[in-house]
Amino acid sequence: MLKKIFAFLFVMTMSAAAHATPEYDACYQNARDDNEVALCMKAENTRLLKEVQQIYLNLSKQEPTKKWNNGNGLLSGNLKDMYNSWLAYRNRYCSLYVVASQNTFGGENFDRERCLLSFTNDHYELMKTVIINANSGGEEDDADE
Repeated sequence: MLKKIFAFLFVMTMSAAAHATPEYDACYQNARDDNEVALCMKAENTRLLKEVQQIYLNLSKQEPTKKWNNGNGLLSGNLKDMYNSWLAYRNRYCSLYVVASQNTFGGENFDRERCLLSFTNDHYELMKTVIINANSGGEEDDADE
């Protein structure tokens, strides 16, 4: 019963988990408790964070965003500053979330990993929109004319 409650809460906190891998889904389905679910979420977060970093790197190579970045990929510039600021905010928020959730059901690892994965997933979706726009080259605008 408790696992079903955790599953429901997890689904409710994930805004767009459609891109989760089959490995993550299998890990989640086979997890016996919230600590094992936390390990699944941690692995998925690591994978997804790499995808976010790749989007930032791709943005640093696009002409419109290359100039805006005013730097070298994730080594320097606006994209590096933006990524680092987002990462720091995500980590601090989730730290606060875990402290505030101490009196609720669920373990500390579960709460932390759920929060981190939710933030990373949301940021992935936002950055995916930016890279789609950067790659479109205004094609949508041309179609309207």
